[in-house]
Order: sequence, then structure tokens, then C-alpha cells
Amino acid sequence: MSNEPFYLRMAFSLALLMVFFCGCKEDRLPIIGYQEIVDGKPTFAKIPDFSYQNQDGQTVRSADLKGKIHIANFFFTSCPTICPKTVRSMVEIARHFGADPRIQYINFSIDYRRDSIPRLKAYYDRLDIDLPNFHLLRIPNREELRRVPQKYLSIATENPEAAGGFDHSGWLLLADPELHLRAFCLGTDENAVKKFIQDVQRLLDE
Repeated sequence: MSNEPFYLRMAFSLALLMVFFCGCKEDRLPIIGYQEIVDGKPTFAKIPDFSYQNQDGQTVRSADLKGKIHIANFFFTSCPTICPKTVRSMVEIARHFGADPRIQYINFSIDYRRDSIPRLKAYYDRLDIDLPNFHLLRIPNREELRRVPQKYLSIATENPEAAGGFDHSGWLLLADPELHLRAFCLGTDENAVKKFIQDVQRLLDE
């Protein structure tokens, strides 16, 4: 990772996740994120609308995630720093829960120039995982790269001075069937990932 402003933005992202939450019963995960005004009432923001292709060329839409929980991650295939670890954490979680149809694993590729569908497929094959609910999605352009991670309270920006050409955070984010964010962890932290698996199970049990 590269320079001080990136770390400041990363800390700001974490602050958003930690500060803006609603009080819930102790046995329920809180809703996290910022509030928007919808029909004149404050409501917690939801994940953004999107429609992208996965590693098999199949279209996956945000609307397809309604009624399910999903775990999101932002990565790119040529990342020389944190992505291999965060994607391995996603694979670990996916193997723990298996092909449970209530869960979807959404890995957004932020390298819209190089990460073609064939390249994502080759990367997927190297992960040695074969689950129909594990997707590597191609963010198609710069405009979408600016829009989508922000709604997930994540950092993913082009920076020629950063390793691999991108500043990006290593969050794994958990969203509920109503598309609200409910939990997060740092995908490079093994202990945090173990706790996150417990959070996923708590959400499944709600």
C-alpha cells in the first residue's frame, strides 16, 4: 500500500463503519452505514444497483441478491499486496458454508482495463473452488469503479503510485436479504475472519 492519504481514507472508511450504526437487540447484528432520506424518512443506505458479468460470462445483478445474504470483496487479479489474502479468506468462508443457496459470494474486480472475463475465469480456476454461488464480477469502467465501492463503504481507486495501480481496502462486507450492510472484517486478519464467520451464521439464524 502506498501513501499516507490512502491510510487516512482507509481510517475514514473504518470510522464510517463503526460510527454510523443503529441500535439493535444484542442477538442481532446492527445495520451499519450512512442514512439516506427515502420518501421523507431517514433510512439506512443499501448496496448499490449493479449488473455485471461473472467469470462464466453470466450476468449477476444486485436485484438477484434480494432475499439472500451476500459477502462482498474488492480485488484485482494482478494485485501484488493484499488481494491474494482477502480472496483466500473469501474462499475459506465459502468452503465453511458450502453451496448454501442462502449465501452469495461477490468478488468485484476493480481492474476494468485488464481483468477480462477469460482472465477472471483463469483466476477462478486457480482458486480450486467450484461453487455456483461464488462470483468474480467485472466492474466494467471507471465510472462504475467510482460509484460502487463507495456504497459498500470501501476504498477502491486508481493510483499510479500504489502497488498494482490501485488504492484499496481489504474489507469483507456482509449484507442482509434487504441489502443493508450488517458486518465487516479485515480480510487479511485470520482472527477477524473467524469472528466474521460467526457473524455470517448469526445473520443466517435471524
